[in-house]
Amino acid sequence: MITLWSTGRRARRWILIWILLLIIAATAVVFLNYRVRAAMQEMARQSLRSFLSAKLSGFDHWYQQQTAVVTEVMQSPKRKSLAVRILTSHASGHPVTPEQWQADPNSALFARDVANGASRDDVLGWALIDIQGRVLGSDLTPLLAEDLGIPSDALEKMISRQSTLTRPFRLPKPLSQSGPLSYAEPPVIAVITPVVQGARTLGGFVYLMDPLDDFSELLSAPIPGQFAESYAIDRRGVMLTSAPSEHVPSERVPQSSGAIHSAASTSALLHQVVQVPGDQRGIKSVASDRLDGGSSSRPLTVLADQLTRGGQGENVSGYRDYRGDEVIGAWRWMPEYGFGVAVEMKVGDVYGPLHTLSRIQWALVMLMILGAVLLGGLYLFGPHLARSFAQNDSTRQLGQYKLGRLIGEGAMGSVYIGSHQMLKREVAIKVLEKEELTSTTASRFAREVQLTSQLRHPNTIAIFDYGRTDDGTFYYVMEYVQGITLQALIDQYGRQPAGRVISLLIQMCGSLAEAHGCGIVHRDIKPANIILTDVSGVGDLIKVLDFGLVKEITRDTVELTQVDSITGTPMYMSPEAVRDASAANAQSDLYAVGAVGYALLTGVPLFDGGASVDICLKQLNELPVRPAQRIGIPLADDLQNVLMSCLQKDTNQRPMSMDELADTLRGCEDHGRWTQVDSVQWWNHQFRGFGGSQASDATAASHATAVAGVTAAPATTAPTRDFSG
Repeated sequence: MITLWSTGRRARRWILIWILLLIIAATAVVFLNYRVRAAMQEMARQSLRSFLSAKLSGFDHWYQQQTAVVTEVMQSPKRKSLAVRILTSHASGHPVTPEQWQADPNSALFARDVANGASRDDVLGWALIDIQGRVLGSDLTPLLAEDLGIPSDALEKMISRQSTLTRPFRLPKPLSQSGPLSYAEPPVIAVITPVVQGARTLGGFVYLMDPLDDFSELLSAPIPGQFAESYAIDRRGVMLTSAPSEHVPSERVPQSSGAIHSAASTSALLHQVVQVPGDQRGIKSVASDRLDGGSSSRPLTVLADQLTRGGQGENVSGYRDYRGDEVIGAWRWMPEYGFGVAVEMKVGDVYGPLHTLSRIQWALVMLMILGAVLLGGLYLFGPHLARSFAQNDSTRQLGQYKLGRLIGEGAMGSVYIGSHQMLKREVAIKVLEKEELTSTTASRFAREVQLTSQLRHPNTIAIFDYGRTDDGTFYYVMEYVQGITLQALIDQYGRQPAGRVISLLIQMCGSLAEAHGCGIVHRDIKPANIILTDVSGVGDLIKVLDFGLVKEITRDTVELTQVDSITGTPMYMSPEAVRDASAANAQSDLYAVGAVGYALLTGVPLFDGGASVDICLKQLNELPVRPAQRIGIPLADDLQNVLMSCLQKDTNQRPMSMDELADTLRGCEDHGRWTQVDSVQWWNHQFRGFGGSQASDATAASHATAVAGVTAAPATTAPTRDFSG
């Protein structure tokens, strides 16, 4: 190869041609692999959606049947009259003893009437309950005078005169007299219809059923001929059905004994928490933490974590399920039922052929790349590598500051971690190399530090120093903030509680109000330019960063802002800034603050993603959907109204100033609901508790991206999380 390289210009030209051909071939193989993978993932996504829809459709039909049957019980005038008498006679709140129940003639008549006209072979028993869920009458004597433990959302539906079916729960006492209630006592579900007198709801009539019958079968039975498995979980991540591997025929004793003897005693139903597999503790001990109100030492799986936060979605890339298998899945939270349903398929069953093909393709790609490197790696990449090594030289000195590692770079400079030679204080240093220096970049760089240094608000990044070396390199020094950008907060943790959103927006308003008062418009407000940190135990402190595109209101800046250019980030640009970048003013920053608040509250940006020109057209012509409608979750109207007022196309319909916006936010219903205690707990348990070293690694990349307006690879790939409850 050395001889070939030295044979002359023609040989070197052929070597470059072969390198180009190898690169083209490798690119084609990678593209083919990407297209095949994308096609198979789309097929898997459609299959998961179809299976999930089928499960939910079948369950909805069964739900309607059960509520219709229990509703018919109270449609009998005689039965309803007896139920009303029983409920009103015990309205004093005194417990009903078995002797009182048997001695009450109304009770005997009601029980006989139910047995003759409304009894069902598929139920464990029935009960009459008051609006608190206390049993005032039942054919199951151990339950008399007990609080059934019916979930509160089902009681609320009953009080609002709706027939409903609960998720599985445990009774306060065993249905048999053989012994005390144990952890393995089988759970039940309740089908409830209200008992109404005039305008009052007195209580309800309840059928108690075994969830391992139709409930679990409908939601977790294997899909014939398919690899898909399904199950249901509650808000805590506890499984509400038997696990897919537990579908064996149930063995029951006669119902008259009032006992359930089935696979439930060892079932995952209400025993299994859908969490990342860890040590081999027993099912009971794993679930006990959450069921007893504690917290498990292991986090939920990716699917369970997403599902318990509400909404719906799919993951066709792969993750570990609660058994440790790599799977793909789809999920949907059903607020009307109070639980969510998941469908999962093993990655090996779905992508097995793709993995084999990918190995072959990637082996070919690696061989092609290796050939290209051997032919001309040093010739092609030597200068670039030399520059990279020089740029990352940790011994470099700028004035009194020693540069550390590079944490981000872009068109407007590079950012390093550094320290003062004498003070040894850790700082962030933004550098504009002489090779990058033009009249425009130099003017913008100087203007950024000059204008930012005028600001003193605690929510604005602090500038410490500014200088230029003898060789023409510009630099300025700012505080180094360890935290997470709002963009990373949204990407990694999902939408935020309304109280927290209000607190963050008010801080942003404070920073920008000072800037506007100094005649400065930021023009590039976006989640990536705002960092969230905690300082000395004070959580949720905002720092507004990157004043590289600032505009002085009182000064002509046409030479730095061309009318026919886009200045800022399209997703957070106001309509007037899209039309004419030089027209951006304080109202444009108000629009951007509203867009940031929208993203924090919903977990998604104003508009669906696309090319920049498409986003610009939507900014000009479309109003964003109201947050509650966008995510399908109820939100306070006052906060939504504030955000939507900021996002008006007409600047006259927006708040007049940042101070006015902050005052309006303080008047919102959710203001103050996110307390200092909440923020400290979030930083200690959520941000640091999950990641530890990962979280600290993310701070440098987040800080560099925000401060410098540069590109830095994210340090973590944490799944989206939503702490809005």
